[in-house]
Amino acid sequence: MKANEFVKKFGWDGAKAKVVELGILQELGDLMIGQEVELKRLVESHELIEKDFESVDIAEYEHMISGCYSDPYWIRIKQAIADVESCQ
Repeated sequence: MKANEFVKKFGWDGAKAKVVELGILQELGDLMIGQEVELKRLVESHELIEKDFESVDIAEYEHMISGCYSDPYWIRIKQAIADVESCQ
């Protein structure tokens, strides 16, 4: 199952719980691969949008008016917007 399909099926809370579970496994020596890495990125993107903007709409607006499209922060925000939208 693709990471964004996992989020659609289990929601953001389920995805966050899975990332925590995977983090514990990683600490025990198992490596995260493929879909697990993508799921972690999706959860981090969702948390970034929630923390800094509260919604994708606000993030898109702030990105648009910032005019700083080459700034690393805004590049990350643009990716986060795309990640969150892929799970809706």
